[in-house]
Amino acid sequence: MRISRFVLLPILALCLLGMGRKQLPFSVRFFTEANPNDTEKFATPIKFLNPPREGYIEKVPSISERNVKAIYPFPAADGSMGCAFQLDHSGRINLEVVSTERRGTSLVVFVATKQGARQVLDMVIDRSVRDGIITIQRGLTEREIDAMKKQWPVIGGKK
Repeated sequence: MRISRFVLLPILALCLLGMGRKQLPFSVRFFTEANPNDTEKFATPIKFLNPPREGYIEKVPSISERNVKAIYPFPAADGSMGCAFQLDHSGRINLEVVSTERRGTSLVVFVATKQGARQVLDMVIDRSVRDGIITIQRGLTEREIDAMKKQWPVIGGKK
């Protein structure tokens, strides 16, 4: 009986490991500016781009690629690309809460591919957003847009 327990326990553990969420090839994450008095467990130091300054962001993203339902890429005025993200129900609620409760703070966007992660843009939260659409106005590359098109449907695109 004891031997069967020792055999079944590792098999069960391996089965549970395989049930985790699949890592997506492209990630986009929106982090909210954190209180400078938060501890290292909750906040990470960062250099904000807009306006240039030092501060902190929360370690857990407010919105991530798992909340994205569809995208709408477009060319930006500076020659880079921008993209609007239509969020699922959970993402829409998170966006509404963040944009209402954190007005006046920044939302920092990071994108990551297999090549690595980078900070794209900081957006100052100036109004409440209730429609579930969040837009990165500029700073994305063609390669990142191509990766997004493979991962999510394009609004108005082919089905």
